[in-house]
Amino acid sequence: MAKAKAKAKTKTHAKAPSKPKAKAKPKAKAKPKAHATPKGRSLVAAATHAERFERNAYDLPVLDLGEAIALATALLAATPAKANAVIVEEAKRVAAARDRARSVQKKQSARGAPADAKAFDVAMDRAWATFVRRIQDHVELPGPRQAATADALRIFGVVSDLSILKLNFLAEFAQIGARLDALKREGLLEVASALAGPVFVEEVLRCHGEYGQALGLMPAGAEGDAIVDRGEARNALAEAIGEYAVQVMAQARAGRHESWAPVQKALEPIVQLRRRHARTQHARAAPATGPIHPPIVRVDQPS
Repeated sequence: MAKAKAKAKTKTHAKAPSKPKAKAKPKAKAKPKAHATPKGRSLVAAATHAERFERNAYDLPVLDLGEAIALATALLAATPAKANAVIVEEAKRVAAARDRARSVQKKQSARGAPADAKAFDVAMDRAWATFVRRIQDHVELPGPRQAATADALRIFGVVSDLSILKLNFLAEFAQIGARLDALKREGLLEVASALAGPVFVEEVLRCHGEYGQALGLMPAGAEGDAIVDRGEARNALAEAIGEYAVQVMAQARAGRHESWAPVQKALEPIVQLRRRHARTQHARAAPATGPIHPPIVRVDQPS
């Protein structure tokens, strides 16, 4: 009896089987800081737009031969003292192109040929503005001239924008040429000659042809070879200067302001030339768009 009680007691106090432990949750990974910079990020990638070197100030304007030679000489004089091999090589190209341009310019002087297109630009401006003004006179002249007025309106619609005379040499030449082509295509050039006067249209065509020759775009006549030489020499020198400027600007690293000063010093001649061009353009008075005489007022006669 006693043994049975002891067994029962032992069963009563038997240790209950333990429950399996729950798996521990993995610890959450720490979130990266919002403003942390990825390791190894370069200065160029981190640089903002305000920290990038401004290159627009060194775009080349349209150059005539004399300006290209003077600019090349100034740039070569300002070549960085610690220039790398690429800049040195491009500087040699500029020097070679400059020397060839000087030789062409010297031959021009011996032949009495014009050194640049400025004089032709002025002549073109005057001839074109006068032609447009005479067409405008027909548009504004009162009277029962419906047919002539209609033709004048069509022609004036093509040629009326005198703002093209403020463009650089090449752009102005191209814009005037495009308007002359439009008049020919529409069969209006002969009409314009009749309205404005043949001498005025002939002057426009003559000035446009000589303007193109001065720019090296329309070789013709006995001086054709010299014109081609001048145009090719100017283009080759401008191209060499442009490539040199690109290689120099490549040394200005984004976000590294200490690398900018040598580049700015080396290319300062371009900035100065652009400023001179801007002052010249600003000083040029806009051509008159209206007739030089007082407006004509029609007065009906009493019957």
